[in-house]
Amino acid sequence: MRIGVDATGLVERPTGIGNYVTPVLTALLEAHPEATFFLYGNSPVVWPEAANVVRRVKTPRRRGPYWQNTHLASMLAQDRPDVFWAANGLLPVRRPRSMGVVATVHDLVYRYAGATLPWYSRLGRAAFQPVAARSADRLVAVSRATAVDVERAYGRTVDAVLHPLVADCFGRPAPAELARVRAERGLDRPYLLTLGTLEPRKNLVGLLTAYLRCREQGLELPQLVVVGGRGWRDAQIERTVARAEESGTVRRLGYVATADLPALYAGADAFLLPSLYEGFGMPVVEAQLCGVPVLHGEHASMVEAGAGVGTVVRTDVDGLAADLGALARGELPLACRLPQTVERDPAGHASVMWRLFEESIEAAAARTRGRRQ
Repeated sequence: MRIGVDATGLVERPTGIGNYVTPVLTALLEAHPEATFFLYGNSPVVWPEAANVVRRVKTPRRRGPYWQNTHLASMLAQDRPDVFWAANGLLPVRRPRSMGVVATVHDLVYRYAGATLPWYSRLGRAAFQPVAARSADRLVAVSRATAVDVERAYGRTVDAVLHPLVADCFGRPAPAELARVRAERGLDRPYLLTLGTLEPRKNLVGLLTAYLRCREQGLELPQLVVVGGRGWRDAQIERTVARAEESGTVRRLGYVATADLPALYAGADAFLLPSLYEGFGMPVVEAQLCGVPVLHGEHASMVEAGAGVGTVVRTDVDGLAADLGALARGELPLACRLPQTVERDPAGHASVMWRLFEESIEAAAARTRGRRQ
């Protein structure tokens, strides 16, 4: 079998989609050495060398749907894989019709939190994601909440829900590792932690505004540590973070390599993810595995990610300030999740994906036969 994969998330500093694809693709490669995997990227694809892996990279002037419908379309036409995994939920409109397609939908942010996106990303997703979701032979969602959104928006029931899988490194670190990371990062006093790409959907401006208000009112909250690389529409975020840092109560660490994240999570008094919208919310699970209580936004996906063990906080500034005040006074019902309740089965995910690959190939073959008749 020849399998094409949208590998645009497999970069040097992977975030959500790259972290989602990595364990599933690794398990697929281990289970099916007889198959050839074509990894398509719009920048260098970061993946270990393997006999059955072919990297195909074309660097465009523009990315997103533009790349999908030009560079990716031409590579698929040349390679003719039996099946294509649209791992970020987008497809070229023109593609080999004999090719099966499995698409993964991570979220419908363009529809439910569109104001947090750059205009071109919102329009591109609005134009092409519904087409991909409706035309794919098989459809995967990353959460039951996203599956509900897909059915409501596109009138289609997904074929599988495959939650993001947290990397094996996440868990309670050894005391020496915890001490190392805290010393290297200068974290010599208690802290709260928030993590995510600096973009509006993460609600960092709201969190910082609420946090500073509480501190100005004399509430005893630990230092707030902000982790995450630059994103988009981040001018206001940058100004707010800089102003917060001047107060001496907020520390910005920027992008932090995965290897150091478990100790950062474990050292925190609590982890905060008051996002306006998420398709799942992988940091919620990462933090829980590291033994830290989690406060997250109200959207159903984050409740699902935390298995109902996280503490829901409001996402407007007034509500967040009130909830942070309750945290300072010890009035929030904080809890830690048992590690054995977290799903960590890449082989199981790979088995489901392989079945969907086979079904999509059969569907494409039937479609081709139907056109010939």
